[in-house]
Amino acid sequence: MSDPIQTPSASVRWGILGVARIGMRALLPAMQAASNARVVALASRDQARAEATVAELPGARAYGGYEALLEDPEVEAVYIPLPNGLHAEWVTRAAAAGKHVLCEKTLGMSPEETRAMVDACERAGVLLMEAFMYRHHPQIEWALAQVAAGRVGRVQLVRSGFGFDISSRPDDIRLKAALGGGSLLDVGCYPLNFARAVYGRGPVSVAARVVVPAGSEVERSVVAALDFGQGQLALIDGDFVAPRHAFAEVVGDRGRLLIANPYTPGQNETVVRIERDDEAVERRFEGVDQYRLEVERFGAAIRAGTPPFLPPGDAIEQADALAAIYAAADYAWPRV
Repeated sequence: MSDPIQTPSASVRWGILGVARIGMRALLPAMQAASNARVVALASRDQARAEATVAELPGARAYGGYEALLEDPEVEAVYIPLPNGLHAEWVTRAAAAGKHVLCEKTLGMSPEETRAMVDACERAGVLLMEAFMYRHHPQIEWALAQVAAGRVGRVQLVRSGFGFDISSRPDDIRLKAALGGGSLLDVGCYPLNFARAVYGRGPVSVAARVVVPAGSEVERSVVAALDFGQGQLALIDGDFVAPRHAFAEVVGDRGRLLIANPYTPGQNETVVRIERDDEAVERRFEGVDQYRLEVERFGAAIRAGTPPFLPPGDAIEQADALAAIYAAADYAWPRV
């Protein structure tokens, strides 16, 4: 994938709200490496922590509060890696301040909240994109293109799972209901998003189960069977208990496509395999920074004034499907 914008003068001026691990370990380096991005401000509720972080960012300003960063006129766009439960407030505030917003998944805690966030950004005339970084990886783009081209025939089933064991970290924010935790919103959302991308629409009906261990504030495992209509199904899981796993499989009436590491490949080589009858073809992809590609794509949309790669309607459809899974599991969420 070529760099969408090459000239430094076109760089989007970014601010980062919070010093969450994903922001500091993934998005901040991605913005520094991007061809069309420049980090000019970072905010933390801890001023000293913000200052320590920007010490290695020449010219960037540190703020001891998120609102102060939003008042910075030089900031054009903000990245929000805050816990899910804080997304609605700060996306809405960023929009009111005239900032474009790249917000970590899961965008909203409910379909209603997600629609309100989308409406706020549309009224303010700013772009909003949910940060599903894996969708920008060349392996995913190629795989979806092969499926659309009929390489495995008519798709009948998508199987995908993503999870890892965090039981040894009882204070992890992903286990806190008030912060929007839970396995579905953190990891199960990826297989759901992939199934929707394959079929190009949301499910029409859902069956699901969740596991909430005694004493847990949130579900730690979720499994769902999704009916997309027309005889097309998906089976997905998201898990905070099982050993680390991530896979995606698309089964058609002429073959199947497999992605061994669809969601967090890092910058390692990846492989997509297509099997048809007794024949197998593998396409290998060199390691890339999918976060950098995400940042560059969103920045290009800002400069061009065009809709982002993942438009707000995609986030709304995702939110509807997440709510349908919880409802099918008869699980009232959030459990505060």
